[in-house]
Amino acid sequence: MQDLSNRIIILLIITYIITQFYSPPVLYIVTVILTTLVMLLSMIFSRVLPRIFSGIMIGIGIIIMYVQKAGFEVWAESITKNLPLVCLIIVVPILTIPIEIGKYDDSITQFASKLNGKPQLLYIFLSSTFYILGPITNLGSIHIIHSIVKRMNLPVEFLGRLYIRGFSSINTWSPYFASVFLVVYYLNIPMLYFLPFGLLLSFFQFWTANIVFSFKEKQSINFGAIESKANIRKKKLYELLFFLLLLSGTIFILEVESAINVSVIIIITAIVYSFIWGKYLKEFRRFIKEVNLFQKKIIPSQANEVSLFLSAGFFGVVLSKTVISDIFSDLWTQISHLSILLLILFTIALVGLLSFVGIHQIVVITSILSSVSPTNVGLHDITFAMILLSSWAVAGTVSPITPTNVVTSNILKVDVYQIILKWNLLYTVLISCVHTMVIYCVHLLL
Repeated sequence: MQDLSNRIIILLIITYIITQFYSPPVLYIVTVILTTLVMLLSMIFSRVLPRIFSGIMIGIGIIIMYVQKAGFEVWAESITKNLPLVCLIIVVPILTIPIEIGKYDDSITQFASKLNGKPQLLYIFLSSTFYILGPITNLGSIHIIHSIVKRMNLPVEFLGRLYIRGFSSINTWSPYFASVFLVVYYLNIPMLYFLPFGLLLSFFQFWTANIVFSFKEKQSINFGAIESKANIRKKKLYELLFFLLLLSGTIFILEVESAINVSVIIIITAIVYSFIWGKYLKEFRRFIKEVNLFQKKIIPSQANEVSLFLSAGFFGVVLSKTVISDIFSDLWTQISHLSILLLILFTIALVGLLSFVGIHQIVVITSILSSVSPTNVGLHDITFAMILLSSWAVAGTVSPITPTNVVTSNILKVDVYQIILKWNLLYTVLISCVHTMVIYCVHLLL
């Protein structure tokens, strides 16, 4: 069953790519059928909470569609709405293979160990490492960085802050992240055009986290001795930076110069670059072996995300065709008439609070995207995108079911609510306020 599910997913990805170049009606119908199968299969292999949320969204959506007597085109649009996003989150982690084969983490470990007795510099360095590894390895970056620092005997209260804040700071700008792709995809914003604004949000996240750590938290954490290592392999660090910059540059150039859907550009570029990288490392046979293992682990390792994203896309399209969409739109319009500053803070706080009680941010943000027009509330598309991505980043720090917190809780063996409430609540409140002011300033300039 698991092997069959993975084969169906791979077939769906291939079919989706083909339809972006050649899309006869029959192939479109095949895509809809395969997406439906993947949606159901991913639910089967999901954890309990994602399965419940996905089931509720699909169930409500089906009832509404049945009552409205929706035609095939509406069903097809709903089912395949987030298909580009799902293909992206499945394929991009293939880039973790050459990173692991090339042992780039060893060089980062050696560099980090040189910062013995300098917790502030260590925090800045490891936070920066998320910017290097996170965009292409996604959630795997937490595992990679943990494998780097676990040999250094660092306190868990330090790591619990570092992992959550470091990872969430990528959610506002990385074109390979589901959050960014979802928002710019819905709003039809060129990825390269949005990048500076996403990085602006991330910049303030990075420095807010470092200031909070430096002036409030560092003194209360007891750092043990860190074993120092010599002979830093700088060549490996330069190689890693070169490949990541080359990869990103290629994607941005192709997006500007071609009419191909950006999701297809990212998928094809990620696959091609990973193969080139594997060949460069002279470990191509091992690379092929790892690729085979990778495609066999799509399900169940990514079942939660696939299930949530497909069902949220389905629910969002259905919601946009109901009176609930009008209620959402009216509420945001009324708040915008009172104050744009209040609207920004309200959106960030609402998504964060709903995430804290267990409603995944993709459900709320997809609903907002499907119901609220930036023009109607007096916002530029860029400003609206910044609000939603700030909301996603904040939600990622306070949600007990988001993969970031779940993974961090598991690898540190610490209760998830301790990570949220004790270690990161102050940062979450501060970054919500800081982002609100930054976004409002951008709004005034645009």
